[in-house]
Amino acid sequence: MKNIYRLISALFLAGLGASAIAADEAPRQAIPIPQVSDEWRYSLTPYLWLLNVNGQVDYNNHPVANSTIGTAELLSKLQFGAMAEGEVHKGNWGFAANLLYSRLKDQGTTMRGQVDLGSTTTMTLGIYNLAATYTLYNSSQVYLDAMAGVRIFANAAKTDLDVQGTPQGTSLSMNTTVTNPIVGVKGRIRIADSDYFVPFYIDVGGGVDGTQVTTQGIIGLGKAYDWGDVSLNFNNLYYKTKTNNVTTSLDFYGAAVGVTFKF
Repeated sequence: MKNIYRLISALFLAGLGASAIAADEAPRQAIPIPQVSDEWRYSLTPYLWLLNVNGQVDYNNHPVANSTIGTAELLSKLQFGAMAEGEVHKGNWGFAANLLYSRLKDQGTTMRGQVDLGSTTTMTLGIYNLAATYTLYNSSQVYLDAMAGVRIFANAAKTDLDVQGTPQGTSLSMNTTVTNPIVGVKGRIRIADSDYFVPFYIDVGGGVDGTQVTTQGIIGLGKAYDWGDVSLNFNNLYYKTKTNNVTTSLDFYGAAVGVTFKF
């Protein structure tokens, strides 16, 4: 839990630092709803996703395995993680990128049916959303973008074996990268005439490399400041794949806190 508090504190300290810098500049107003203009608009949002993972494997529509990994367990194995979202807009057109990368190390790997002396598995996970956007509606209360792009799912694992009877330096590895098209909408709704707003995001895609469907949905609460935004969201990302009568479902979900800097 200490790691969680440190990461959340770092995000909010970054926001406070930006606020202090903005205080020395010309006064600006909070903008809870972005406004379309011919000027270039940029934003960068580092965020922390308190991720939980649920996975299920079915064979011929019969459940074979089900597993859930919580935030605390993931953090205990985390070596490095980076999460950020960036956007650029000019007029109604724009481009958005959401990038998540993590590297985990499990020193408690056990090879079944073997005398394992301490095998180690290193895993990397990357989820990258890249999309062109177009503003469908913009007022003082609502902002709505349509988007079309791709979601890249990259997963790799390497197990360094320390098994009795196995030569030193033996390892097993796997590497999977799947790119699926996605379409969706994103935006925000202002709460009355306040600086608070409700951010939302939903997309759907699939159809490549056995992916039957992939979806992502985000809903939350944010507050606008003169330098940017702070938001608390619930984020859910889902994958369902089917290959050779084996259906795999992966559900990534959890709360996320982010600080948006606008330029």
